[in-house]
Amino acid sequence: MNLDPADIEVLKEGYLLAALSPPEFDQVLAHASVRKLAPNECLFDQGDPCTHFFFVLSGIVKLCRVAPSGEEKVMDLVRPGHYFAEAVMFMGGRYPVYARALDGTRLVALDNRHFLGLLGSNRDLCMRLLSTMSQRIHSLINEIDHLTLHSGAQRVIGYLLEQLPDGDAPGSVRLRVPKHVIASRLGIQPETLSRVLAKLRTGHLIDVHDDMIVLNDVEALRRLS
Repeated sequence: MNLDPADIEVLKEGYLLAALSPPEFDQVLAHASVRKLAPNECLFDQGDPCTHFFFVLSGIVKLCRVAPSGEEKVMDLVRPGHYFAEAVMFMGGRYPVYARALDGTRLVALDNRHFLGLLGSNRDLCMRLLSTMSQRIHSLINEIDHLTLHSGAQRVIGYLLEQLPDGDAPGSVRLRVPKHVIASRLGIQPETLSRVLAKLRTGHLIDVHDDMIVLNDVEALRRLS
């Protein structure tokens, strides 16, 4: 499957497979495959049959939903260390979004049918998985609260802080995706994103150099988020 030991360790830490015992993990791995996507390459389209769920090893995957009007909404930007399409596995049917690589991306495709068969034959594993998924749902509820109860400025600041490595020292954040994609993910207009960045720059909280943003005062930004 062309997974090196470091890849396997990262995959084990993902919330979904973390519930598996070593033998169970090995079974899932035996039915998995590594896929590589070129920049802007489509992994699946909205409405395609759901046959796999995925774990990102490197790169970024954009998940978008197309409305009947043709308008696109960015639902998520999936970064390394995260799964996507796992919820659809339990619902069956078809992918409700399309997935496209924003840059060169490497991911693991995990077979839905085999994984569900493993769950169907193991009640203890089901209980362990319910626990980990409950924790995941809790974190998603917090994210929804952040998007619905916070202002556009707070959403932008929160996004910048999420990209920052651990620590309170000033740091740099590279915007690896276009600003209009970030704006869509945050539920704001691109013009709003530009205004917020300009206001933060005027207040000397950040400096902007093309796609690189320097966070000058992390604690002050946290107080505003």
